[in-house]
Amino acid sequence: MLPAAGGIRSGMDVMSEVWLMIGLVGSRRGLRRGRSAARTVAVMTVATASAALLGAGGVSAQPNASTGCGTANGKAFCTYDSSAGIVEFFLDVPLDVTTMHVVAEGGSGAGPQGGRGALVEGDVAVTPGSKVYVVIGSGGGAGTNRGGGYSSLSTVSLDDGVAALAGRLIVAGGGGGSGLGPGGDAGVSAPAGGQAGTINAGGAAGVGGTAGTLGSGGSGGIGGGGGGGLYGGGGGTGGGGGGSSLVPAGGTFSLSAPSYRAKLTVYFDSNSVVSGSSDPGDAGSSGSGSAGSSDSGSAGSSGSGSAGSSDMFGSSQS
Repeated sequence: MLPAAGGIRSGMDVMSEVWLMIGLVGSRRGLRRGRSAARTVAVMTVATASAALLGAGGVSAQPNASTGCGTANGKAFCTYDSSAGIVEFFLDVPLDVTTMHVVAEGGSGAGPQGGRGALVEGDVAVTPGSKVYVVIGSGGGAGTNRGGGYSSLSTVSLDDGVAALAGRLIVAGGGGGSGLGPGGDAGVSAPAGGQAGTINAGGAAGVGGTAGTLGSGGSGGIGGGGGGGLYGGGGGTGGGGGGSSLVPAGGTFSLSAPSYRAKLTVYFDSNSVVSGSSDPGDAGSSGSGSAGSSDSGSAGSSGSGSAGSSDMFGSSQS
């Protein structure tokens, strides 16, 4: 069957049963730019559910957000990808989902020699019926060339400040921005600039920069900013250090392709159905297309909670 962002099932024959889907997906552009959310309510038959599995739970008005849901290899998935700065989505975990497979990718640092972001993949335990929060593009340090933002899945919203950073279940760090020299890849220091973030501290600053902090890369001044991450890399004139990553127990760490922006996909099994589509119009508007259509404004649903996890260096986090 297909996934859901919280559904109410009517008692009808399987081939003609109707699902009433009421999904909620919100997003925030920046920590202080307010919030906007749209609600999509769709009634559909199972026969058309697969075609309409493109906008799980509605979407806020985010012209630069590209999110959507679908099915592949018997699993449902929802992808979050944005170039709109810091974007946060909140999702409802389907009532029949206890585990999610997450693929998180950090953004590359800006500039001709920006460092590559992390590619972190693993399973996280989730609590059925709870909310989780997907953050895309957060934490890249300022500079002539900004550090890459991280992507993460958390049990706490950014509205709750530091608690949101402590509640992260998986994090893919960003690469450092280039300065007079190259920026560091995620988890790697810039050769002549800021140091990489670690599992418990931000990276030290390079010349002309500032140190990284929990979640955020340091400023690079006229150089490269540090990458965002579990802890951000330090910024510096010579280039920014990469941010650190949080890898769930049993997960893997590698590097994303160069010049890549932050992205996160969740995969899960569910007996529910998601539906609805939306366009990048005014907040509160739902998609005007027919079932099965979706544009770059659609959004997705799912995930939360976690067991112990480890960072890219093998140290345990929980």
